[in-house]
Parts: sequence; C-alpha cells; structure tokens
Amino acid sequence: MAMIPPVRRYLFLLLLISTGTLFFRLGSLPLAGADEPRYARIAQEMRQSGNWITPTLEAKPWLEKPPLYYWITAPFYSVFTDETAARTGNALCALLTALAIFALGTRFRSRHAGFLGAAILLTSLGFVGFGRSASTDIAFTCCLTLALSILAAAFDKDIGIKVLAAYVFLGLAILAKGPVAVILAAGIGLLAWYVDERSVLPRRWRIVPGLIITAAVSIPWFWLAFSQNGYAFISTFVINHNIARYLTDIHHHSQPFYYYVPVILGLIFPWTGWLLMLVKSPAGALRRWREWDPRMVFLVCWFLFPILFFSLSGSKLAGYVLPSLPPLALILALRLDSQEGRLRPAVITHLVLSALMAFGTPIYFYIGYGGNWQTGIPVAAAILIPAAVAFFKGRKGNFAGAVRTTAIQGVLIVVALALFAFPVMSDYHSTRDIALLALQVRKASEPILTYRYFHHTLHYYTGYQVTDRVETPEGLVKYGNCLIVTNDRGLAGLSGVDYSLLGKEGDLSLVRVMGKQ
Repeated sequence: MAMIPPVRRYLFLLLLISTGTLFFRLGSLPLAGADEPRYARIAQEMRQSGNWITPTLEAKPWLEKPPLYYWITAPFYSVFTDETAARTGNALCALLTALAIFALGTRFRSRHAGFLGAAILLTSLGFVGFGRSASTDIAFTCCLTLALSILAAAFDKDIGIKVLAAYVFLGLAILAKGPVAVILAAGIGLLAWYVDERSVLPRRWRIVPGLIITAAVSIPWFWLAFSQNGYAFISTFVINHNIARYLTDIHHHSQPFYYYVPVILGLIFPWTGWLLMLVKSPAGALRRWREWDPRMVFLVCWFLFPILFFSLSGSKLAGYVLPSLPPLALILALRLDSQEGRLRPAVITHLVLSALMAFGTPIYFYIGYGGNWQTGIPVAAAILIPAAVAFFKGRKGNFAGAVRTTAIQGVLIVVALALFAFPVMSDYHSTRDIALLALQVRKASEPILTYRYFHHTLHYYTGYQVTDRVETPEGLVKYGNCLIVTNDRGLAGLSGVDYSLLGKEGDLSLVRVMGKQ
C-alpha cells in the first residue's frame, strides 16, 4: 500500500468502503415500501416498451417524476436480478457523489481532507440507506452535487469553459426530480453571493451560457412528455407533484418546521457526535462570519439552503434534504483534517449516542419485528464496540485513530444489518415470499385478492396479478374460491368464511377461501 501513489491509495480505500456500505448484499433485501416496487416496475416497463419518454406503470402513464432514475436503471435488468438491478444505478450514483466530494475536498484543502469527506459520506447511514434503495433521491443528489462541486471549483481560479459542465449536471438533476434542482442551485448560489461580499463567482460561473446548456439538456424531455400526454402531464407532474406538493399537504407528508433538525442528525449517524467539532466557539465564529473563507461560506450555504427551503414546504420527507449531506460531510472533514475542535466532548457524545442506539436496537426489533430481539444483538455490537474503541482512542489523544474507528463503525453497522437484520426485516417490509408462494399454489383462474390490506410489493412480485382489495367477508362471496393475502388483524376478521392457511410471512398470511359457510 505504501508504494501506491496517494490518489490511487485514497481511491482504493473509498472503493473498499463502498464495497462494504453500498454494494455488500445489495439485492438481499426484497424491494420494500411504496416507492421501490413502483420505480423498479416503471424502469422494467420502459425497457420492455422502448418508450423512453413517458414512464408507465401497468402500461398507464406515471407522471409523478422525471425519467432519469428509470434511464439509469433499465439497462441493469439485462445483467442483474430484480432487486440488484433496481438498486445498482443508485449505488453507483452514491459512489460518484462521494468521489465528487473527494475531488472538491482535495481542491479546497488536501487529498486527505477530500478522502475524509468522502469516507464520512460513504459511512453515514442515511446516505448509505438512500444509496442502497430504488428511489429518485440519490440520483438527484448526485447530479446536484456534481454541478455544485464544479461551480465551487471556481473559487480558487477561473476554470474557463470547464465550468459549463456544471450546467450539464444541473440539467440532469432536473431530469432526476424536476425544477427544484434549479431552485436549490440558484438559492445556494444567491445566498453565498449575498453573504460573501467579496465574491467574483457570478462572472466565473458563466451563468447565461450555462443556463442555455441546462435548458438544452432538460427541456426536450419535458416537451416530448407534454406532446405525448398533453394536459395530464401539466396537471400531474407540474401542478400536483411540484407546486401542490410544496405548498400543501396534499400527499399527507406534513411535519413540524423543525423536522429536518433531527433528520439531519440521524442521517449522518455515526458521525452525529463528531458534529461537536464544528462548534468550538459558535458565538465568536458567527461574529466573524465576514472573515470566513469564501469556500466555507459556499459549503455552509449549500448545506443550509435545502434545509431552510424544505422546512417551509407543506410536505416533508427525509430524502428532500439529502443534498445537504455532501457539504456537511466535507465541512466536518475539513475540521477533522485540521484536528481543531473539541475532541473529548465529541468522542464522549459519540459514545453516548452509540450506546443509546445499541441498547435501543434489540428493543426496536422486539417491538417491531415479532419479538425478534436477538436480531438486534449483532447490530448493537457493531454500533457499540467500535464506538467504545473510538472513545478510548480519543481520550488518549489519538485523533486519527478515533476518526478511523468511526468510519469502520459505519461499515460494520451496514454489514451487520445486511447479514442479520435484512432477513427479518424483509418479512415485515416486503411481501416477496408470500407473493411467490401465491403464484406457486394458485389454481387456474383463481384470483389473488387482498383483504383489509394493501402493499405495493405484493402487486410487484405477483406481476400485477392482484385482482382487488376486499374490506368485508361479504365482499369475498362473488369471487368464490380465491387466494387472499391479509395481515393478522384481517385474518381475525374473516368471520363466517371457510378458509385454509397456506403460508405466513411476518404478520401476513396467505389463505385460500372456499366460500361462505
């Protein structure tokens, strides 16, 4: 390792970390939740149909999101199984985001600082969680990070027409999630320009030709989507899923104004306690804000603006502030690289938070996963043991050792989750096994129904062969013999119905109904 040039050594270490956090058993957890099965299916249908303009679900237009995630994901279905194919593109986007932070940190300070920023990002559980999931958030964060990193590179010197590459990525960010990309980029840039009166960035950024490039990258898809779908595209994508989603609680994601404070602290775990390194003397630092390095001003604005913007939104989801994690990781890395700050309080806080997480993990699995508290033990060990080692290293003044151990902690937590927790969690967050069983035991013309229950993964894993959702025993009569999937409460409500239990998965049951007694 000592003979390897520094850049290659750091890149090798980042690839090694990402192997543990992003790619280890990437497809072992079935598609879960509402978004993963829908987005995966849309990517499959886009690949099968050859229509790369209008996303479809069950052959019907699905216009909630732009197509970049589907474009990235569709080719992987030629190589991998369903779960791995749906997530590989996003995992690569997460890695590319970390590499962008590595490059920016190298430019701002040193290769070591850039490496620390990328390592913090690749071992932050929130970032890793989104990087391992099939959703639009990480592709959006990747493109926006690349765009802003290139713009930030202009702080040191005018990089000429190279800066225009930022606007290509900004256009791709629009294709990942919509016009919010321009709002965030413009808000971050304007806030940094306003705060830093010394800034010469507007000239270096070549904004006018850059925005022309952004428009050239993004507008064609919007025009073609409108041409194919007409006003339905405007009403669904523009009005419902952009304007109304931000201004109202139309999609039932209302949260208090301060929602993103605990969210950010949770997303960056296990580095949460290390954030104390940033507050050595907050009052004094704020009084001297005009003396800040312009590059730090930009990073702080990059971190703060998405949080402030979405804190005002009527709908709030954790993924909305994912773009704030890359700059936060680099800000923390720059402080750690300088070895300035409150090391002892940081490692104490890190140990306390890790201990709380460790002790709470078996309880969490006991309550939420059918009494499986034993599943939480190896995960708790992966949280607590490295935290204790980091604490003792920090108490002895071994700064680098404490930081290194925290990064190892992040890797071990993800590995422990993949090995021990995912097999249990899959039974409660996905219906893959019970859906495949239903297809296996299904008789000719026998419908598959859900009873007082609904889950998107059941539709996905049955190939969208679920016929209907039934709410009463009387509603089952018209179907005659049928298969139904229901949860424990639904099973208890099958009064007066003759059925046989065929299988269970978590709190779900597959039963064959033979008709009313």
